[in-house]
Amino acid sequence: MKGIKMDHLPPHPHQTMSILAGNPLFWIPLVYIFLINTITLAQSDFVFNRCDNTQNYTVNSTYQTNLYATLSTLPTTNSGLGFFNFSLGEGNNTVNSIALCRGDVGIEACNTCLSDSIVNLRNLCPNQKEAIISYDICLLQYSNNALLVYPQLKDYLLQFNPEIATDINEFNAVLRPLMGQLIGIAATGGPLLKFAYGNGTVPVYTRIYAFVHCSPYLTEQQCSECLEDEVSRIGLHDNGKIGGKIVLPDCNFRFEVYQFLNQSNVPTTREKEKYDMDCNNNSGDNHRCHSNCVTLCLHEIEKEE
Repeated sequence: MKGIKMDHLPPHPHQTMSILAGNPLFWIPLVYIFLINTITLAQSDFVFNRCDNTQNYTVNSTYQTNLYATLSTLPTTNSGLGFFNFSLGEGNNTVNSIALCRGDVGIEACNTCLSDSIVNLRNLCPNQKEAIISYDICLLQYSNNALLVYPQLKDYLLQFNPEIATDINEFNAVLRPLMGQLIGIAATGGPLLKFAYGNGTVPVYTRIYAFVHCSPYLTEQQCSECLEDEVSRIGLHDNGKIGGKIVLPDCNFRFEVYQFLNQSNVPTTREKEKYDMDCNNNSGDNHRCHSNCVTLCLHEIEKEE
């Protein structure tokens, strides 16, 4: 599994990246390969993209036709809480696609991010059969291989704030239990939304704000395993950083010392009950028929006033 590691995102749309080679359990030495992205992206929250060059398609081929049709249909498949999934074609011409919006993102912002992702990914990866693009609030991936599988041992992003906490031990004493609690909540969230957020109080920085998020097709065990593996990487090379994120197609997390989430968009218990009722009555499409996690509520975590 390869990782794209950036200490911070530069404001200029051209991204300089370095590649970290490793596997889920062990890290091997860094091999730096600098990539200059010559595609100008207007969106300020673009994070990274990857084009898999092992399999390409030709212009006007059946695969291209299926790809364009798949990406045109994908935005209409919203599960209701930011997960999209659509496949088309047969055999080598099958196109599978998924997209995931961050759990606190509203419908309009989610749809806009997905639309931008579709346009830009086709420009960035003009003839690749497999590609992925990530923005701060959404992720899009398509492939001729199955995507609703775990684990996907592909590229992942590591991004950390270069600033170090004044007291690393004190900072970690709040961050690590907070992330552990969030993982437990997200993993049990059900197959429509596995997302949890919270905050913890640290002297000097006042609070750490964080969320964890799994793709909803993961089981409880898979979600927990994916996030625990990601969170365990915080202390390997970026111990004490006051903010950071790791993004995989399967799961992702972020923490900061400032509020960056829109809590008003996190689904409520009433919305959860509605989806549960629709499923129990078999009154919805299969891709809508799921349960939903509720806002994190733990007495150990101080709730934002």
